[in-house]
Amino acid sequence: MISVINRKKNRSSFEPSRGKKKFSGKWVYRLVAILFLATVIFALFFSDFLSVTDVQISGLNKLEDGPLRNAINGELSGNYFGIIARDNLTLLRRDKLREALLRDFKRIEDVQVEKIFPDSLRIVIRERKFAMLLCSSGNCYVLNEKGEAYGAQNFAQAELDRENLVTLIDASGAQIEPGSIPLEGGFQEFILGLNSRVQNDAGIVLKKLYETPSRMSGDLKVETEDGWKIYFSEDVGLEKELLMLKTILANKISRDQQKNLEYIDLRIANKVFYKFKEGTEQAQEQATENTPAPAPEVKKGEDGKKKK
Repeated sequence: MISVINRKKNRSSFEPSRGKKKFSGKWVYRLVAILFLATVIFALFFSDFLSVTDVQISGLNKLEDGPLRNAINGELSGNYFGIIARDNLTLLRRDKLREALLRDFKRIEDVQVEKIFPDSLRIVIRERKFAMLLCSSGNCYVLNEKGEAYGAQNFAQAELDRENLVTLIDASGAQIEPGSIPLEGGFQEFILGLNSRVQNDAGIVLKKLYETPSRMSGDLKVETEDGWKIYFSEDVGLEKELLMLKTILANKISRDQQKNLEYIDLRIANKVFYKFKEGTEQAQEQATENTPAPAPEVKKGEDGKKKK
């Protein structure tokens, strides 16, 4: 009996410990996991594999590619904590880049930033569309097509000059809040349609500097290239006023007389006021929708024959 017990003890002394096997296996597994994790961390944060090398920009119209690309590169330059490159695609914050572009380029209305694995950025720009300028109390604002106001000081003067925008002066001096819609109703649409319609329908070229006594009034004073003025009212309506203007010019004021004209006032429906320089104001109740078209002007040529 004793010999059997001794044989079991002797046999067990030559067998490897099962506990030691498991212990060694865990350390091998942990070592492999640590090496794998270290490799992943290095690839994600420290290698050049995910560095942004390609920036694709689309949607540009008035903005130039160069300054925009320089601003993007500036946001991507440098390091986090002095060790991790800021151009790392994994760590790049799209919202921060978006905010920086909106802050530095007021012409941008919206921007979308998309990451493209492993090293590219796709940036889609939507630019503001300038509609006109509105000035009050010495401050000017750019209005977009929605009528929203943005401080003109945010834009280069050369950029505004290239737009050749209509400028409205508010003589009341009422304050304008950035981001607000200062022109009520269809007043902006009325203003923007004025220049081309007056030129096309009446053959009169207007300067692009308008004035209103108040934005709430809907009244406009504009000056022609010949130096005389026309008063309009949104309440009367552009179609009606164009009919009144064409009729008074055809029936009462010749082209030669326009040189001495001071103004034409169209702010009362079917009644036109006009005044020549150093003259008294006159009124003409004319120009209804049923007014017949004026006959063509007849002039005499040098040979005494009539010309049309």
